[in-house]
Amino acid sequence: MDAGQPATDDGSRISLHFLSTSLKLPALARFESAAAVNPGLNKQAAEAASAYLRDLTVSRSDFISKLDSSAANTDAELDVAVSSYISLLLGLVNSYAAADATAGLDQETDARLQALLGAGQKKISASDECAAVSQQMLGNAPGRHCLVFQWQDVLIPTTQSSSADTVYELASALVATAVWKQRRAVYLCQGGKQGTSSDAAIKAYSLLRSAGGLFQFAKEKCTPLLANICPSLDCNSQVLQGHMQVALADAQSITVLRAIQKGNAPSLVAALACDTAAMYQAAAQAFNHPSCSSHGSKACRYAEWKLLIFQGYMYAFTGLHHLKSHEGGKAVQCAGEATSLCQAAVKAAAAFDKAAPASVPVDHVHFDVTFGDCSASVYAKCKRQNDTIYYNHIPEELPTPPEPKRLVTPTGFQLPAPSLAVLKGVASTCCAWSGAGVGSASLPPHQLGTSMGTKQAVAGQPPAELSTPATGQEGTSDTACWRWLLVIIALPLLAIISVVGIVVWVVLLPLKCCCCPVGMIAQLVWDAFEWMIKAPLRGLLWASGKPWKPTKAANEKQNSKSSSPV
Repeated sequence: MDAGQPATDDGSRISLHFLSTSLKLPALARFESAAAVNPGLNKQAAEAASAYLRDLTVSRSDFISKLDSSAANTDAELDVAVSSYISLLLGLVNSYAAADATAGLDQETDARLQALLGAGQKKISASDECAAVSQQMLGNAPGRHCLVFQWQDVLIPTTQSSSADTVYELASALVATAVWKQRRAVYLCQGGKQGTSSDAAIKAYSLLRSAGGLFQFAKEKCTPLLANICPSLDCNSQVLQGHMQVALADAQSITVLRAIQKGNAPSLVAALACDTAAMYQAAAQAFNHPSCSSHGSKACRYAEWKLLIFQGYMYAFTGLHHLKSHEGGKAVQCAGEATSLCQAAVKAAAAFDKAAPASVPVDHVHFDVTFGDCSASVYAKCKRQNDTIYYNHIPEELPTPPEPKRLVTPTGFQLPAPSLAVLKGVASTCCAWSGAGVGSASLPPHQLGTSMGTKQAVAGQPPAELSTPATGQEGTSDTACWRWLLVIIALPLLAIISVVGIVVWVVLLPLKCCCCPVGMIAQLVWDAFEWMIKAPLRGLLWASGKPWKPTKAANEKQNSKSSSPV
């Protein structure tokens, strides 16, 4: 709990366990900003551009230093650092028109005119207009593709990704902040056997809601601008959707366990647990989506495990609700389902621990014991009271689950206002492509999507020809597979044709040499059998998609090589 906040500890303790991923940090702490300065600027504009990029570098370094540990800094410090960095980065994401100094009025003159004109339609100030525009993710900045960023991907596999796109950088910064907040919540809830205090649980609840809001913003605002061009799985919409659901479900799980600890109505606990299980189910479905390649990942196994846990809580307290309504048979059926889910959860927990990176069961042993004791005690109570008091028949089918009740919502994230340098238009001009530079900074924005993985351009020279991906690549791959399959099936027949051609070729060889008057006819026959000899080779060339004869460009290149002096 942060200093200066009032104590809210009511003495209750709950056992919690949350998903903990590795800290998301850049693969390179610094980026090369000198190559992004437009050499066509005058001296004053070049100095302003250099100052802007220098401030951007310093702000990014400060933000990264706050990400290094989830325990050393407070979330307030991290929020200030990321807001400061994003306010500068927005100049390379959105295009902001420079303010027209000659058309505007000073504040005092504007106030006098408003007083003389009287009350009327409220005038929208330039700052309010910029604040509204800053919340829009347009991605139309001229310098959007001038810097190359690299980050570690931590949400699914631990790999590296890079992109010459500031929208990718913005999304990565937001995801890194969300992961930090999740790890901070894990750090606060390491209560051990005695459990987590109310103060720590409430703070963790706030952090998880904030993390959910960051994942939501990155998914809804950033990923549409990165569709089909970003190599990072941390910026995949389904992965972000899954982690948003996990963060919100973890937050509501705190509410469920606190409601159980405080002895709230079983119907309320069952409704909250039902909705929590639904969020974990939505997360598992998102992780199993084909587009994110995360089936069997640590996060996916975690969502499946927690789904069984809170379905068990739902049926256990649904049973208590039916018992309270004197429906002993339904109560026993629900409580029995809770014990079955407890057994399934033990196996799911083992699968979660085995998933990379491996974890140990002792990390969540108290959480597991709490659920096991709860389900066992509820079943024993329902069975005992039905056998001694109600004598109800136990139905074969489970009763209808309660209506889910959701109390948690993501804390909405809003982009900070652009910095003064951004509003002055410095960012819009300092990184505009000038045709010179190093690496991806020297390529025009519309070509940067294909420049990744190509050789860097030489300074002072125009970019080399880029290899753009061919359209219909999947269809071409399927056609090639069918070609190879047909050639493999027909290869024995082609081999027989080739052998026959060789035999006839040998027989007709004297005829070609001696019968000059019928040379044209002999040549045609000769060409036909030559084709038969080369039938297997032609089939292989056809399957690989290569031409049967050398292209004109290849012939010219060969001729130029042969005619060049040694």
